[in-house]
Amino acid sequence: MYITVPPKIAGWSEQPRTEGYLQNRLAILKHALENANKVPDEGTIAEAVQFISDVSDVLLSPSQFSRIFDLYPYAEAKIADYGWGDTEVREAVLDVVANAFLGTRWPIGIDDCDVEVFAQRRRFAAGIAASVPA
Repeated sequence: MYITVPPKIAGWSEQPRTEGYLQNRLAILKHALENANKVPDEGTIAEAVQFISDVSDVLLSPSQFSRIFDLYPYAEAKIADYGWGDTEVREAVLDVVANAFLGTRWPIGIDDCDVEVFAQRRRFAAGIAASVPA
């Protein structure tokens, strides 16, 4: 779930408007539209829920996972289309967790982020979210 900021796009030279980033974005949009109605199977959901628990200490039931991912249709379609095990799918799952509970993406290597503090904030937010009726 990569999101760039408007000033960066406005500051581009002519070249990125015709190749590279925009072509990638259009391919992502095409894939999203082609797979918009797909949903992950139960096995994929179970693997994703286990992965989320292992990596983030966020405990979700398969039902909670499905309801949260219903809010992120492209991530849901990508998981359904690619299946579990794809690196891009794992990244999408982590981004959804971070966005759903904290309104951000999952930290990546270039971020200047204290991952332990981020994990504390994520666990705290997920604990509060657990009290919200499903």
